[in-house]
Formats: sequence, structure tokens, C-alpha cells
Amino acid sequence: MKNFLQNRFYLSLFLLFVIYLVGIMTVLFGKAEPLMQLTVYNLLFATALLLYNAKKPDKAYWLWFGICALAGFGIEVVGVQTGVVFGEYTYGRILGISLGGVPLIIGLNWSLLVFASAALVSHLNISLVTKAAVAATIMVAYDVFLEPVAIRFAFWDWAGGPVPMQNYIAWWVIAFLMLLGVFRYVKNMRNRTALYILGIQTLFFIIIILKKGLPLH
Repeated sequence: MKNFLQNRFYLSLFLLFVIYLVGIMTVLFGKAEPLMQLTVYNLLFATALLLYNAKKPDKAYWLWFGICALAGFGIEVVGVQTGVVFGEYTYGRILGISLGGVPLIIGLNWSLLVFASAALVSHLNISLVTKAAVAATIMVAYDVFLEPVAIRFAFWDWAGGPVPMQNYIAWWVIAFLMLLGVFRYVKNMRNRTALYILGIQTLFFIIIILKKGLPLH
């Protein structure tokens, strides 16, 4: 037991699976609404696990994690205020404290997704640009399953209803640019928990989509 607790990866997987198993069972028993009130804490938990399992993060790692968070938050503020980035949308109250119409946790979520997606492809023997493109595509695929859940539980709301294609294009371009910087300046992006964090979150979204009969936008 002592060795298990001292192994970051296995301890993290245990916590991740226990928490999401409880979440999945809660959804299956029809109690998704109160569970969604804990979304901010879930994002903080997932981010903490990712950072806890980072391989010897240096100053560049922390710098770019902060840059992605600040850039993501700033772009979201512009997006909400103008509608020219992702399309016209507004955030609800469920994601906590907001500034400029954007919950503060959204910036952290950008960093979480960028660094987790980067970790999935960092070991591939392909060019930096190709890595960034593949990781950006992973992020957009993740968003495809996130959107129906986010809309259903009022994380945010799109003017006119359906998610505009502009949103997915903007997601890809912004993620691609962030990932270019990350792959260029951060030397070690490998993280064994990244696959499990993104995978189990996506599975969670799919279960909610099936349980609630939500359409993919």
C-alpha cells in the first residue's frame, strides 16, 4: 500500500477512476443536474492530476502553461464581447466567478486541454507542425462531445441554438498556435495521465449524451 501511494501515476489513476465512476453512476441514476454543479472542482482536480504527473516540469513548462491560460481566457473575453471569434455565445453561472463575461476557470481549461493533447502526441516521430495539427484536432474532437453537454447544463449558450462551424474552426486555429509554441519551447511534454484524463472525460460526455438523448451539434 505504501508503494502504491508513493507511485504518482497509479495513485492518480485510482483517484481519477473512483471519482469518475461515482460521476458515471450518478448520471446513470438520473442525478446529473446536481453533479454538474461540481464542474469547476472537477476541472481543478483534472488539472492538478495532470500537473502532478508532469515529467520534471521546468520554467518553460510553467511559463507556457500560464501563457495558454491567459491567452485562452483573453480570447474568450474577446469572443464573448464581440462574437467574432467563435460565434455569438454567453456563459452561464455554473462555471463560477467570471470576468468580462468569462468564467476564470475557462483559462485553466485551455491550458489543461492544450497540455494534455500535446502529451498524447509528444512521443510521435513527426514534425513540430504536424504534432501541433494532430493535437489541435484531438482538442476539436473533444469539443464535439463537450458541446451538447455544456449546452444542456447551461455552461454556455449559443445564439440561435446550434453550435456554429466557426467555433470548431476557431478552436482548431487557436489550439494549433498555442501548441506550436508549446512544442517549440517546452522540451518534455510526456505525461502518462493525459490519455486517461481526456479519455475518461470524453467517455463521461458520451454517457450523458446517450442517457439524455442529446444531439451532436
